[in-house]
Amino acid sequence: MTPTNATSPSGSAAATAAAAAAQQNHTPVPTPHTKPHAFTQQRLDPLGALAVWTIVPGIALVVFGYAVVTTVLQADEIRHPFLAVLALVATAAASAALVSAVRPSRSPVRQASLLLIISLGLAAHLLDQAARWGSNSLVQDDFGPITIGFLLVALAPFRPWRELALTAVLASVVVAAVTLPQEPFRSLRVPSGVFVVVAVTQVLALGLAAAAYSRRIVRQLLAWQTDARRAIARRTEESRGSVVRQVVEQQLATLQPGVFPLFDGVLERGVVTKADINRANELAAGVRRAIVAHIDETWLDAVIARERTALLERGKDPLLVVADPEHRAAHFGTQQRAATSALISMLCLAPGFDPRSLVVQADTEPDSEPDTQVDPPSDRQQRHSGIDTFSIRVALDLPPRRVRALLRSYTAVLRVVFPWVRVSIRRPGLTLEFGDKRPRPVPPVR
Repeated sequence: MTPTNATSPSGSAAATAAAAAAQQNHTPVPTPHTKPHAFTQQRLDPLGALAVWTIVPGIALVVFGYAVVTTVLQADEIRHPFLAVLALVATAAASAALVSAVRPSRSPVRQASLLLIISLGLAAHLLDQAARWGSNSLVQDDFGPITIGFLLVALAPFRPWRELALTAVLASVVVAAVTLPQEPFRSLRVPSGVFVVVAVTQVLALGLAAAAYSRRIVRQLLAWQTDARRAIARRTEESRGSVVRQVVEQQLATLQPGVFPLFDGVLERGVVTKADINRANELAAGVRRAIVAHIDETWLDAVIARERTALLERGKDPLLVVADPEHRAAHFGTQQRAATSALISMLCLAPGFDPRSLVVQADTEPDSEPDTQVDPPSDRQQRHSGIDTFSIRVALDLPPRRVRALLRSYTAVLRVVFPWVRVSIRRPGLTLEFGDKRPRPVPPVR
């Protein structure tokens, strides 16, 4: 592990120019194989989805409460109480699965979670219909269709719109298939299609509304990101001239105390001495070291330098270390950089933080199978052989419960932008590991 360059990010115009060049050279672009319809609000706006999730437990409570109230009020229609109880159990399971799936600690929401939640909702509806078979006089007061619709609404920020729309259509087919054979038992004499329309509308209206919301918010977020990238590109182009002038002024300031006096002495004497040659070699070596230092800097070095400067201004004696010899951090996507930078800043400001304990390390392991549970792929700028696993180790003298509270929103975002995240807390040590693929488990030593 090697310490990063200790130069303050605001210490020279050359460093500013190097950082700007690095940002231009390593600004990732969206992967061409990621289709817009595969995005979700949670993936494009993790913090927004984190704020939305707080209403999900309320939706789950409403769903279960409505099922219980409906069952109690229509007890005279129930022929098989055991099946009615199982229907309520399935509804409770669907509500619990919904809350569990969208918790920040389990983000992002997987496709398997959507299938499980809707399957439990359909099972509750089928069990409820079986419990009332032969005595279900009305359709509009059954809790099954509206339960499925509300479950889809709750999942709107977390799954792609096409999945939501397709799920709503398939669930409607099941609801229609169960509703149609019960037409002889209804208290109203109307065409059988009317009962089907009433039952199916409750699912389709809410399900398609959820799909429309997901599609609309994703399109707005993509449009906003496109406009933001264009604005950044314009701003970079406009500031390029001033950056170049700063670099020239900095280079002149560097040359004036060393190179210019050397040239003046050679011109006055009219001959190049051995001392002049040695002095020129020293100046060239210094320039070479400065250039190499700026070339090797990445956005992660700039973040660490910024936090080191902030700690020094607060009277701390920091020792922040970055071990990334192959510059794997340069492959981070825009959201990945923002999430990692915010996490490091939070750790450096956290109570109980040891300013001499922060270590950021990149490990590369042999290539393995990707984490197929994550979809769509992360927006990495380029792919390469091997698994990049980054770890952040820090000492926080806080109880584990308080550390988890500090990390809750940050790890929720990390789990959205990185396919694999792991957190280990052993007071005072805290280790966060994350990467682009899930590494193979290490076989036990026998």
